[in-house]
Amino acid sequence: MKWLQRVIQAWQKAREIPYLGRSSFVLAMILLLTAIALDWHSSHPDDGAGEAIQQAQMAHMDVPKTILVLSRILPYLNLWVSIGAPLLLFMIWRRWNDLRRLMAPVSIASVSIVAWMIASEVVDYVAHSQMTEMGEPPAPVAFVFKLIFIALAVGSIPFALQYYRKTIILERYTLRTFVHPLLFCFVSFCSLWIIMDLLDNLKDFQSANSSFGEVLGFYLALLPYIYVTVMPVALLLAVLYALTRMSRANEIISMLGAGRSLAQVLRPVFLCTLYAVLLSLAANYYWAPRAEGNRKAVVRALEEKGVDSIMASSIMFHNTQTRRTWYTATFPFSLRSGRERMHGVQVREESPEGTPVRTILAPSAAWTPSGGWRFFDGQELLYQNGSVTTIQPFPLRADGTHVLELPGIEETPWSIVSYALRADFMSVPEIVSYLHAHPKAAADKLAPFRTHFWHRFALPWQALALVLVAAPLGVAYSRRGSVGGIAGSVFIFFIFMFVNNLFLNLGKGGHLPPWLTVWMPHLLFGALGLVLFNYRSQNRDLPRFKLGLSKPKKSQIARPRNRSAPLPGASAT
Repeated sequence: MKWLQRVIQAWQKAREIPYLGRSSFVLAMILLLTAIALDWHSSHPDDGAGEAIQQAQMAHMDVPKTILVLSRILPYLNLWVSIGAPLLLFMIWRRWNDLRRLMAPVSIASVSIVAWMIASEVVDYVAHSQMTEMGEPPAPVAFVFKLIFIALAVGSIPFALQYYRKTIILERYTLRTFVHPLLFCFVSFCSLWIIMDLLDNLKDFQSANSSFGEVLGFYLALLPYIYVTVMPVALLLAVLYALTRMSRANEIISMLGAGRSLAQVLRPVFLCTLYAVLLSLAANYYWAPRAEGNRKAVVRALEEKGVDSIMASSIMFHNTQTRRTWYTATFPFSLRSGRERMHGVQVREESPEGTPVRTILAPSAAWTPSGGWRFFDGQELLYQNGSVTTIQPFPLRADGTHVLELPGIEETPWSIVSYALRADFMSVPEIVSYLHAHPKAAADKLAPFRTHFWHRFALPWQALALVLVAAPLGVAYSRRGSVGGIAGSVFIFFIFMFVNNLFLNLGKGGHLPPWLTVWMPHLLFGALGLVLFNYRSQNRDLPRFKLGLSKPKKSQIARPRNRSAPLPGASAT
């Protein structure tokens, strides 16, 4: 094993080489400037911007200036991020024990990733809003909030590191005591979730001959949804474990004896919880519901042995204004980028009296903003007095394909598929687009979408409500109160989940206002946590709830056990 010792010694010596990190950063900058001088963007275009430009050229449309500008910037951002990722890991490895020197590379990496992600999102949004194959109504305000959440989630990392660097020893110790079980619980619950889901979908992966890389990418895409689902439970158990451990070791009493209040002692726990809520809020705004919806779509495509992931299947849509009934067998996700078509399309037109006028049967169909609908390789049925009079194939084009072009049809793919989508798996921008596309729908139809719109913002805050309840129950000034506090916290957690689902269903059914149903459980349990915290901070016993079934015992005068014994001071006879 001498070779291993030599490798470790060489590794440690490389870590102590002076100016190695700065020289690596300067070398990366030189590579970036060289790529700019050699017009790297012309030979290595960005995939998203390249597809948008190609799609515009195929549709004979003008490419938006925003995409043209970002197509020159994004290749260099891609190069900088690809170079900076290993460089950042290398500098973190060298400066791990020096937080002051670690601030610079972490800040540069955070700003670079934010710029790269925002530029990519802007290209995707402009392409879908101006050259979309879906006809999806744009939601610019929702998109701006999406960019804000990206900046907050990624850009907050240097601020979190700066807070840890500036904290005093007691707060740093409390934070480490809390973060260690939090990471353990989070990783454990994520692993259990993935294993259980893998056991359910293992047959589908095997039948589709999926490789290990595809399965790994499938679950990596699910991480935002897993984070939002698992983090409240992980925070609850981490708070209970950390505070119970500190209470048993009398560390909390020692901190209180040093002149600190209970709020100051638990301040690192609450700040860490708020940071987890911020990340959950950013994930639940767009990526978590999309990840869950994509999971359902990919699994459904594997079951049906489809080439592409299916966004929805067996869609029936009836437009009362145009008197058209649409049926679509499968609606793929890739229709958003124009790489695929709708399959198994049938369109039935009726007269004002309700008799059929025309039926279109097409194996596939596509839609563009400039050309409208195009139906491929099918038949057109014409009716007269309710019976079929003509059956004719689609017109033959020069390339040998049969295509029926109908630019005058008002419906878009988004208006068709959105009618079949569930609000549970839709992000905030998609819900806003749905509400814009169906403004005259029935109130009971729109109630689930309006409820889930507010639910996207309210769901992450359940972690803070649970921590507010668990923190005072986990703090015990004596050895007798820890087990009861843990049991009470777990019991309150299940009650909270039941109340949350109850109010959510009330909102989806239209029985209560949407904003009230999603925020009411958090307000109730958050207020309960503040009351319990007030009792604990004043060193008062927590209130006990009794059912009142047992009768109160009457107080009795204690008597001596041996009645024959003489009372003290009495003379014996």
